[in-house]
Amino acid sequence: MIKMINSKTVSRTDASILLIAFFTGTFIYFWLIGNYVLYFQETQSLFLFSEDYLNRFLKKPGGIIEYSAKFLTQFYAFRFTGSLILSLILTLPGIIIYFINKQLIPGISFSILLLLIPSSLMLLMQANYYHLMEYNLGFILILACYLFLVSSRKQYRHILVLAFFPLVYFIAGAYALIFGIMYLIHILFIEKAVFKYLFSAILLIIAALSFLISWKFLFLQPVQQFVLSPLPLLESQTYRTTFIILTGYIVVYPLICSYSLRSKERKFNTRLYSLLSVGIVFIASLLLLFRIYNPQTARVVELERLVFNEKWGEAIRVQEKKPARNLISQYFYNIALSETGQLCDRLFLGSQDFGTGCLVLPWGDDHLDRGAWFYYSIGLINEAHRWAYEEMVVYGYRPQNIIMLAKTSLISGNFREAGKYIDILKKTVYYRELASKFERMAGNPELIKSDPELGEKIKLLPKDDFFIKFNEPQANLPLVLEGNPGNRKAFEYYVAGLLLTKNVELVVNNIKNLQGMGYTKIPRHIEEAAMVYYNSTKIVPDLGGLTISTETQARFDHYFVSFIEARKNQSTAKATMEKGFGDTFWYYFHFK
Repeated sequence: MIKMINSKTVSRTDASILLIAFFTGTFIYFWLIGNYVLYFQETQSLFLFSEDYLNRFLKKPGGIIEYSAKFLTQFYAFRFTGSLILSLILTLPGIIIYFINKQLIPGISFSILLLLIPSSLMLLMQANYYHLMEYNLGFILILACYLFLVSSRKQYRHILVLAFFPLVYFIAGAYALIFGIMYLIHILFIEKAVFKYLFSAILLIIAALSFLISWKFLFLQPVQQFVLSPLPLLESQTYRTTFIILTGYIVVYPLICSYSLRSKERKFNTRLYSLLSVGIVFIASLLLLFRIYNPQTARVVELERLVFNEKWGEAIRVQEKKPARNLISQYFYNIALSETGQLCDRLFLGSQDFGTGCLVLPWGDDHLDRGAWFYYSIGLINEAHRWAYEEMVVYGYRPQNIIMLAKTSLISGNFREAGKYIDILKKTVYYRELASKFERMAGNPELIKSDPELGEKIKLLPKDDFFIKFNEPQANLPLVLEGNPGNRKAFEYYVAGLLLTKNVELVVNNIKNLQGMGYTKIPRHIEEAAMVYYNSTKIVPDLGGLTISTETQARFDHYFVSFIEARKNQSTAKATMEKGFGDTFWYYFHFK
């Protein structure tokens, strides 16, 4: 055993400070910057405390690790607990390697760099919001099994590892195969035991039997399920490269430790070299982390989170502060405007780059998890229910589809069906309180009508039935208005569609109906359309007893003068007008 007593060598305190620094930095990143990863992953599944839910994960190798991962992921619903759990999980490989190093290379301070690399690589992988918790747990289990193996030099540890390998395979799936390769490298190149070739052969036989028995007799799953699950199979080449590097590093780690122990390069063992190398890894990880970070994706997910939590005002502020040129962002922005009755007042304040496509999403798998919000907003509750149900069928239980199904069932008076979805929510941690609220409403129509959200949706329901045109979703709006002329949300979506298609005449023809629908003033963008109509036809439109505000008239006069001036230089006209009037229908009408 090598004893390092030089004061210039790295101490146990240095390793502890390093791990604490990594944990703290990771926590801050996911708390402040990468929290969209937490929200996205939490909404991809719904963990249930039930026997049936657990049984689904007992029917395949690796199911236990997936179940454990989903248990932890449910706490991503809270930003603090999610960041805390994820930071601890990502730091854990470094902690385990620290104890492995104490067994394999005691006293060698070069190990301070070794223990940081897996955690850093896992952090980079975690920046991809499709990197799930089970992938982290898989690598942690590999390292934990290896720590168990090397914690004692006695051969009974090898016997226990071989005996429990089928159990590890059942728990971790393909990660057990990675551990098997690591074990073979350790016993063939590190161990000097007499029986190392025998143990290697036994492991290969046990691994083959575990695979064949699971495949042919126990689980009856496709063969790739036993070879690859639950390994990450993401399409990103950068992600795959990082995964291969991490897997390779862990597999050959016994050889790395062996080299460190025998190395005569004492500079590797100095504090200066170790801390310098750690600093380089830290800086490289930080740079790569910010390179992976996608601000547009972060804004999209943040808007979805705000809409899902019905924080309409905050969603509007986020998009208007820094408009995202993204279909989904603009769709959710319009949902928030609709829910606050501002769709025709602020439509162009948050950018509209996709025409009517950002008002309602087309039917299909690409938008199955978001499309219900439009129909729910305008009061087409049965169609919102259908979208949410299809999402549940395709993707399984998710918070957003189960909550939407519970709401739509309550609004429609289907209390027995609502009870099924309420029971699902009652088996969760984060949504149990909401389930209790819904349970009190089930069977109590008056309580539903008095609810600020559900009661308002009941008022929007069409009085007459009609067939939904799911291939032409915008065409449903006139039918909704025929069935309920007082539905202002459907009316504003209808007019917003006319504005986005620049159908000024139809917009103006609908102004006369505003007062009868309860409007006391003309929404801003409808006023702007009326000014365009008057300017081009010189005909005063029928305003139905309302008036165009003096502010809009003055702003149009300013726009008209600026427009005439800007047209003198066609190459800069659009940019010039956008600076002063990019949030108006006039700019959209002339330059989009």
